[in-house]
Amino acid sequence: MNTTEEKKIEITSTKDLKKEKSPERPAVKKTTKKLRKLSINTSYCRGEIKLIRYLIAKNGWKEVTGINGDILWWGQSYFEDLSLATDILINRLPGMRFMAHKKTTGQYLNIYRSYFPEQFDFFPRTFLLPEETSALQAEIDKKEKKLYIVKPTDGSQGDGIYLCRTMKEITSSKYVNSRGYVVQEYVDKPLIIDGKKFDLRVYVLISSVKPLIAFVNKEGLARFCTEDYEPPTNENIRDVYKHLTNYSLNKLSEKYVLTEETQEINDGSKRTFCSLWKSVEKAGYDKDVIWSNIKELIRKLLIGFTPFIHFEYNTAFGPKNSGKCFQVIGVDILIDENLKPWLLEINNNPSLNIEHELEVAKSGPISPVDLMVKSMVVEDAINLVRKKPEKQLELEEFKSYEKVFNGNEAEIEGMEVIGKILEIYGKLSGFKFKETLGATKFVKLAGVPIVANAGIDRQSLDILFTKIVGQNGTRQMDFLDFIHALEYIAGKATGTMSSETKFKLVSCFVDCVHSSLK
Repeated sequence: MNTTEEKKIEITSTKDLKKEKSPERPAVKKTTKKLRKLSINTSYCRGEIKLIRYLIAKNGWKEVTGINGDILWWGQSYFEDLSLATDILINRLPGMRFMAHKKTTGQYLNIYRSYFPEQFDFFPRTFLLPEETSALQAEIDKKEKKLYIVKPTDGSQGDGIYLCRTMKEITSSKYVNSRGYVVQEYVDKPLIIDGKKFDLRVYVLISSVKPLIAFVNKEGLARFCTEDYEPPTNENIRDVYKHLTNYSLNKLSEKYVLTEETQEINDGSKRTFCSLWKSVEKAGYDKDVIWSNIKELIRKLLIGFTPFIHFEYNTAFGPKNSGKCFQVIGVDILIDENLKPWLLEINNNPSLNIEHELEVAKSGPISPVDLMVKSMVVEDAINLVRKKPEKQLELEEFKSYEKVFNGNEAEIEGMEVIGKILEIYGKLSGFKFKETLGATKFVKLAGVPIVANAGIDRQSLDILFTKIVGQNGTRQMDFLDFIHALEYIAGKATGTMSSETKFKLVSCFVDCVHSSLK
């Protein structure tokens, strides 16, 4: 039904939430061990407060504030003070908001694609503006008439997203110079269900860092366009309701359908996976193949992020690793007509709002689809992270979650090079872990034999440092900058570097530097 005709489900207080019928859930095996009642600190909740209070009422948990409680649910997109995480479980991993930033994610994955092209082929080719303007121009100059989707690096909820074909259309945006953009090749042959394009919000729980353990929720959200899909043309690429699946955009359409159905096939603009898979199978596609491909994408993504997650964790908590952290992230995925999943972006702070917003920033009725999915995601995450990591390692499934990552940190041959670069970075900084590197620390590389033998002195390194950090308008070198610096030095020290020889030369160079700094 359209939003103008929908039946409102009013949930206005904890008391009402408790009375509201719980959403249907898949059958699960009963456990004999009874978890003790726990307290949830809601001091820093934001849009998810109704959901958290719903779960507190449903489970008989206790709501607390201040610095008390078993779990502190943090609702803001950023989290700087992790001092509480030594005493209370917090649903934030240090550094995740940087790793999940559109630009940083693109930087990480572009590095991995250049090193491991066959393994990291699950995201559209990505250009970071303004730094990679020349590379994008060269690609457009090939005149292959590709379509690109342009996203502001600090945007959210569809803000500033548009489609284009030419460099002029990209650089004429008022946001490019001030905010920067991520430009991705548009996946123009998406899987179409009910005549419409859709994407998936997949919820991934990182339940432990040391060892790194992660689960994917078997439920999630399928978000549909509100207009039937047409292959992109110059005439229709501005029609966001045909090509952009963002809920924040499509909810404004007169054709948005708010459904109360959570289990069976329906025409809702936002649907549960349970409902979606039935539509997928009805259309003649194998949903098991799609789900298997999605889990493999997430596994590879986590393999790539493992060194950085460990780095940020150790930076925050030091060698004792005493932090009590977990996090639910949202992974947005598009399926193409060959059933291949494509990573669109990662959300550090996925919306846990259970209301359908009829207007921007204005609350509406409770969405049964959001209530079902998000209560399952959060409730089962809370119960899972209460288990010790050694117990989590033994689990393959837990209620609505199934494991996708079980502490194996180097399942891709050659991945150890990233760990070695991290150790070099730490050695140069003078500390085991440090967020950024200054020029006086960086030029210590001049004392490494393979660098010195190549005739690269401190002055040359100082010039390189200034050039690299100058692109970001800072005076400090972060880890991604450091990788690019090592790649440049490796090319100078070992000879001409091509895309085919890059990984081999960088690996050999890193091995030599790593051995020299032991």
